Amino acid sequence: MEFEVSAILLYLAVFLIAARVGGALSLKLGQPEVFGELIAGILIGPSVAGAISQSILGFSLCVVPGTPAGQFMSLLGEIGIIMLMFIAGLSIEVEEFRRAGRPSTVVAASGVVVAFLLGFGAASFFGWTTLEAGFAGGVLVATSVGITVRTLMELHVLHTKVGLTILAAAVIDDVLGIIILSVLSGMAFGGISFMGMAEVIALMVVFFLAVILLGFRIVPRVLSYASRFAADEIVLSVALAIVFVISAMAEKVRIAAITGAFLVGLITSRSQFADSIRGKVATVGYGLLIPLFFVNMGVETDLQALGAVSVLAVVFLAIAMFSKIAGCGLGALLSGFGVKDSLRVGVGMMPRAEVALIMASIGVKAGVVGQSLLSMTVMVVLLTSLVTPVLVKIAFKGAEREK
Repeated sequence: MEFEVSAILLYLAVFLIAARVGGALSLKLGQPEVFGELIAGILIGPSVAGAISQSILGFSLCVVPGTPAGQFMSLLGEIGIIMLMFIAGLSIEVEEFRRAGRPSTVVAASGVVVAFLLGFGAASFFGWTTLEAGFAGGVLVATSVGITVRTLMELHVLHTKVGLTILAAAVIDDVLGIIILSVLSGMAFGGISFMGMAEVIALMVVFFLAVILLGFRIVPRVLSYASRFAADEIVLSVALAIVFVISAMAEKVRIAAITGAFLVGLITSRSQFADSIRGKVATVGYGLLIPLFFVNMGVETDLQALGAVSVLAVVFLAIAMFSKIAGCGLGALLSGFGVKDSLRVGVGMMPRAEVALIMASIGVKAGVVGQSLLSMTVMVVLLTSLVTPVLVKIAFKGAEREK
């Protein structure tokens, strides 16, 4: 695929201007920047700018995600969200994160169970088959942590007990979602087996053990060794190279790349170069790459998918929002959190994205479910992404802030 440099540069300019204008207006309205970036993306994309220009001018004048330049922007956005999670890991004390492990496990498991059962039950009630209902429930299980992490950082609550619990629970949630995805995929294509499932789980376990056990020993030493050379910013380059390698490995074992990036950040936080690396990555990330991800999410949003909203779609959306708030909130209550903090945990675990869309598309491709599930999933991803920053800000009003 050939990329036209002038088109890419123009898209970069439009994306950055949209991100900054949208973020600034959002802050003026008392909302997190990420909310304004998502809305700005929708406005400059086919759903708004494209539709308006087509009706007035007779041709579409907007950012088009399917073009080579649009695909390139999507790639830059993916790198941006990887850098965001790397920064999140760099910003966290390992001991604090470890203490959040037990309650996070309960929160993640409770949220997955409640979301799956409610989605399965609703689809069954509307006459879907057992396998169709299984995909409907599966779509709702996995949290997308990128939007929540960005919002928690803006509100200065990521490093609190609640913020760390949300982050750790989202990592566990991702693993549980992939296991459920593997089971449903096997059932859809008739190839599920005990050995196949054991292989998926074993690869995940090996990945986490290798990265955590070897990473804490090797990565700080590698960065220290690299610092001996006189090349400009060599420590930063080596650190980013490690991030991208581990993120790629995570994708290979079906774990989200952002989880790999977060783990590298957590490991690198033990290095003497952590503060320097974090500052430089934050400059590049927030100045260029991270806003591109959220604007691109808006650009790729298809508002027409909301045009044929059925009763089941409304129920499905309500369950998508309620199931995580109730399920993860219940897990937080069982782990000793108060009612307000439990609600905050539940709201923070609400957004869905990649895993949900992948699961719905697999069901459609296998002929197990119709396009209706994919349309409902797009609606859930869109609306949970838009409302989460607003609800998180409301939920965390009066909450403990970072010291």
